[in-house]
Amino acid sequence: MLGLQEVAVLSLCLTVLLYIYRKRKSNPLPPGIPRWPIVGNALSIPMDYTHRFYKQPGEKLGSKILYLEAFGQPMVILNDHRMAKDLLEKRSSIYSSRMKIDLFFSFFPYGDAWRRDRRLFTQYFSPKTLHRDQERIVDFVRKGLLPNLYHSPSDFRSHIRSCMEGFAIAIAYGLQVRRTNDPIIGLSEDAFSAITSAVAPGRFLVDVFPILKYVPGWVPGANFQKLARRWKALIMQVTEDSYEAAVKTMNNGTAQKSFASDNLTLQSEGSDPEVSVDDIKRIGQQVYGAGSETTVASSITFILAMLKYPDIQKRAQRELDSVLGLNRLPDLSDQAQLPYLSAIMEVLRWNPIVPLGVPHFTDEEDVYEGYYTPKGSIVIANAYGMLYDKEIFPDPHVFQPERFLKDGKLSPDMTIDPEVAVTFGFGRRICPGAYLALPLLYLTAASILTVFDILPELDAEGSPLEVVPEFSAASLVSEPLPFRCQFVPRKGKNVENLLKDYLHVEII
Repeated sequence: MLGLQEVAVLSLCLTVLLYIYRKRKSNPLPPGIPRWPIVGNALSIPMDYTHRFYKQPGEKLGSKILYLEAFGQPMVILNDHRMAKDLLEKRSSIYSSRMKIDLFFSFFPYGDAWRRDRRLFTQYFSPKTLHRDQERIVDFVRKGLLPNLYHSPSDFRSHIRSCMEGFAIAIAYGLQVRRTNDPIIGLSEDAFSAITSAVAPGRFLVDVFPILKYVPGWVPGANFQKLARRWKALIMQVTEDSYEAAVKTMNNGTAQKSFASDNLTLQSEGSDPEVSVDDIKRIGQQVYGAGSETTVASSITFILAMLKYPDIQKRAQRELDSVLGLNRLPDLSDQAQLPYLSAIMEVLRWNPIVPLGVPHFTDEEDVYEGYYTPKGSIVIANAYGMLYDKEIFPDPHVFQPERFLKDGKLSPDMTIDPEVAVTFGFGRRICPGAYLALPLLYLTAASILTVFDILPELDAEGSPLEVVPEFSAASLVSEPLPFRCQFVPRKGKNVENLLKDYLHVEII
């Protein structure tokens, strides 16, 4: 026979269950596609181009908020910018958690550990300290990227990666890198391509069915365990190598100013007792990992857009020539006079670099616009769905910088600014490195168009090869699939004279 205490506990449980049932009954789940028993929508969600899939059902249902389920794991998809801001910013206390990946503070659940690492990051990297890193941005574009494109233009993807990763390694660890074939950059490329696979939404069913973590690795389909071990080893190797190299430069007195050197100095002085070596390593690897991957993809997308739309390329070059003349390279200070070039931010809309963002998790249940969201839901702000919304961006598949111009200037009343509002996330989880990424992208674009014409490759008969823009299937970082082009020094420009101080630099 049950005692009073057991009866009280049982009554409380029944009351809670009844409350949840009534709440769900009075507030339905958002619209969604039919679910199968047990598996829900798990078999319907593709591993490739997931961001495109998440947009389609909403269009058919006439709803920009979508509900899916996989093995009982609730998922809410937001294809609307206003909804994303309402939930992820205005209700950030509910929507700011994330799945936990120990290697990166961006994937920490919302709490003390995340706040500590975020504080450590923003103390060193913030708009107030941009002036400190501007010289390095200029150095890596002028001493690294432009000479490499001049000497071996067909390897442009590798040169873009060397520039972006080299800059990130410099600000994270203060390391100088070789202009070509730097060993740390080569290793980091392997490591961080592993990251994009490891944390891509839906990459493995273990994301939505955590019990699979305990399935033996020999079971068919459970290869995520073996891959996870390999990925972690790669990431840790590049992290340890970079960290040890930074410590070595500090010990021999050749250290350059960087996140690692500054914070290791503070730690040795006891100025910030909360900061550990592991914190410094983790944030350092995120700076040159996650940050460089997105800037690489954005820069290659820019090159593809200029190749596909030569009239836009020519117009941007005319604007550059009118401001710079023929005898100097662009600086960061020129951007205010280059509205059309700045409008080429359309690159970030045309190919949303992080099309699904990084999933949020709800810490509590919620009701929004009459729809019920369960506690523990995965919430995905589908940047692709927002930036390909035909109501806001007509003909979304067309690259059109004029979308962001009004009377020859950047429009002050853009409904969605892809530079800030979508590409770098929402709310408390917005990417804190955005202020560095945007100047780097601007100077890369301006410098390439100042020096080179981006032209199609020619076939055996001398005719230009057709360019068909295609993008990777991954939904974490979207990058153009391989394509060929030429970087031809512009006629009327003394390119060798423009680059004379940089062509023979080997160490940056």
